[in-house]
Amino acid sequence: QNTWDTMKAYTRGIIIDYTRKRNIEKKKKSKLLEEEYKRHEEELQKSPQKKEVKIKMEMIKHKMGLLEKEELAFKIKNAKQNYFEDANKPGRWLSYKLRKERQSKRINCLINQ
Repeated sequence: QNTWDTMKAYTRGIIIDYTRKRNIEKKKKSKLLEEEYKRHEEELQKSPQKKEVKIKMEMIKHKMGLLEKEELAFKIKNAKQNYFEDANKPGRWLSYKLRKERQSKRINCLINQ
């Protein structure tokens, strides 16, 4: 039992570390693309006749769009999974939604005061 719990904790730590690194890399990648896009935009403002810069900007914009689509697909998959898990338990799903709504209202009240 003790060995099993140790292994589970160790594996959980590895998974958390992996996802953290993956998320950091995704954020770095998107930030680099945004900076590069801004740099090319400024360069295009200085010399609007350069077609190479326009092509590079389109490529960067396409890459940014792909990253956004991946993120959106992950969020949709997550939402579908949550709805599927609670499909036969509408009371559980509704209580979850109600709890989320109450939490959001509490935060708004604290901010307004």
